[in-house]
Amino acid sequence: MSNRLPKRSQRYGVGKEIGGSVYVHREYEGRLGDVVVQARKNIPKDFIYHVIKLNLRTRTVSFIHSGDFDTASEPTVGDVVTVHVDGTTRFRSKSRNPSIYHHKWLFVADDYRGFDVAVSRERSLAWLALGGVDRQRIGRRQYWDAVVVPHLNNDGETVPPSL
Repeated sequence: MSNRLPKRSQRYGVGKEIGGSVYVHREYEGRLGDVVVQARKNIPKDFIYHVIKLNLRTRTVSFIHSGDFDTASEPTVGDVVTVHVDGTTRFRSKSRNPSIYHHKWLFVADDYRGFDVAVSRERSLAWLALGGVDRQRIGRRQYWDAVVVPHLNNDGETVPPSL
């Protein structure tokens, strides 16, 4: 149980660094450099993405659809197009029990207009302070909605149905 907030990527000034990768909202993809510009040339023209994941070691770039990024406290990971440095791509469909993003305020700067960054930061503090949460399972929507969300004040947010 901790109520200490993680920090934004120091390397890029924005973004969530975890597991050897950095995640940023599309609005900040330019901060990741030419690797993203080059990779973007290999995704389908009609693919809508909201999040970019850059593997810092391999330079693999994933373009991730997250249609509820601005509206959900913990946005859903949807379809993903991953582009390797050699230009090869891989498409992965949204899971039936999708992954979710925590600390979405890390993905953006404080002046981002898509959601209230301060409210998102407070949401992080609230769930970090909870006890009895299995940190190995919180990354999946079903567990999060069934076990964690009932203990949070949702401030009128519509909560998706649980298990």
